[in-house]
Amino acid sequence: MELKVYRYRGGEYQELGVLSPRATLAGLQETSEYRIACPEGQARLFVDDGPLERDGSGIYWCWSPGYYAGEVMFELEWPHRSEPLRYVADIEPASHKTGREQYVEYLAQIVDYAPDLVLGTEPAQHGLGGASGSELSLWLRYARLRQFIDRYQRGLQLIIERPIIRTRSRREQLALPQVRRIDGTTMRQLAQSPQMMAALSDESVAPSDVHEQRLDVPFHEPTFDNPANRLITRQLGEVRRLTKRLIDDLIDFTEQVSETVTELTPRLPRRLEYLRRAERQFTRLSRRAPFSEVSTRQSSAAELNAVSGNPHYSMTHRLGIRLLRQGLSALADDEQHYLAPTWEIYEAWCFVALAQQLETQFPDYDWRLRQNPRAADRALMGRRGEQSITLYSQLVCPSMERTNVYGYSSISRERRPDLVLEFGDSKGKRFICLDSKYSASKARILDAMASAHIYRDSLRQDGQPPERSFILVPTSRAVSLLADEGYQACNGVGCVAMSSEEEAEHLLARLLN
Repeated sequence: MELKVYRYRGGEYQELGVLSPRATLAGLQETSEYRIACPEGQARLFVDDGPLERDGSGIYWCWSPGYYAGEVMFELEWPHRSEPLRYVADIEPASHKTGREQYVEYLAQIVDYAPDLVLGTEPAQHGLGGASGSELSLWLRYARLRQFIDRYQRGLQLIIERPIIRTRSRREQLALPQVRRIDGTTMRQLAQSPQMMAALSDESVAPSDVHEQRLDVPFHEPTFDNPANRLITRQLGEVRRLTKRLIDDLIDFTEQVSETVTELTPRLPRRLEYLRRAERQFTRLSRRAPFSEVSTRQSSAAELNAVSGNPHYSMTHRLGIRLLRQGLSALADDEQHYLAPTWEIYEAWCFVALAQQLETQFPDYDWRLRQNPRAADRALMGRRGEQSITLYSQLVCPSMERTNVYGYSSISRERRPDLVLEFGDSKGKRFICLDSKYSASKARILDAMASAHIYRDSLRQDGQPPERSFILVPTSRAVSLLADEGYQACNGVGCVAMSSEEEAEHLLARLLN
């Protein structure tokens, strides 16, 4: 089934295309308003688990993507269908920002340097994968589980239908009349015991004497308790525990509502329902053979070899590894994850671009990237003798007379500039404020200049104001006067274009001079 999509502007409808299960709908933009035609019947449409409301006529669903870009999942539910229909739409950055290709380059550069900076909770997703030592966020774990869980459960079902069965051998002492099978060990025992041989060959031996004689005989029986089944059973237990933890985390989740971030609360009930259903299915599977009949107390190196030799076991094991994987480290084509808002992506890229330029231009400095330092989200700190350079992200400058651990404060209310670039030597420290604004329109840039003025007038480091206070934008062509270096030197504020590594290199060279 296809759903027609319209751009809604000023009460007019402009048809853009259709949502189809067979293709991705492109050409949509963040912060725009759309109407999606409703089919007849009691259908419900969800965007990333969040329900859409119908307009007053009941003919259209109303939808307006927030400040995000990437692929968005729609699901159409019908009362008579067990599985929803799924659609994908591709959202681009707004027209007053950089295009999609530049946006993807931002993502790639951030992921190479600090992949956790791209992660968020927005409905838009992008291809991210790999593994790293970083801690998993709640939504990365949920997205990973949602993408691979169906295939993983199908793999478990195939194992149940065609399990690996091995023969287990043991030995037991049996009375002579009970012996049905003997081997070399049994024969050697008989050869060393004239009484047993006599009992077997002499018909005059009393039955009671025969029953008293016992032989060590072999037993061979089929069993599920083998290395391959132990490994999959142990992994299934870990996936079940992960699912339960996610359920508990969602139940305890509290949200801080923001105008620039899409609300999570409307999406939680459907996600909890999905996870509870998955946990019940894992419980049912774990109670069936072979998983219910193996011991997982001990592991061995033979387990991986045993799994790799069977296609069903190997596929299921690899999917389980994907479900349990820690962190991410690269762009990928086979895995999708939730992104931060577009403005936050640009802010993260500005930090990464300047950090990489610092490390490149000052290779003789001892550089250390600190995650979650005191009074900041992160900081790149470099030192060479008495000289130091530090790039702070989201530096907290307390209000009034109080200072943070680095000596920063605000003479008015608490301030948090996006970036602070600090230089230190034997004569003291000086700093520059940089506030990222993901916009290229004149009106938005002029409005954003307010933050440059606020930071220039309010921030202090050991009593000294910043030497400059700039806003960073993808392009400054619309406000060329604010980008003029003479204007900036005269007024101490301005606008700087930064959307590439070359522009980041040029900006850093300017600031250093």
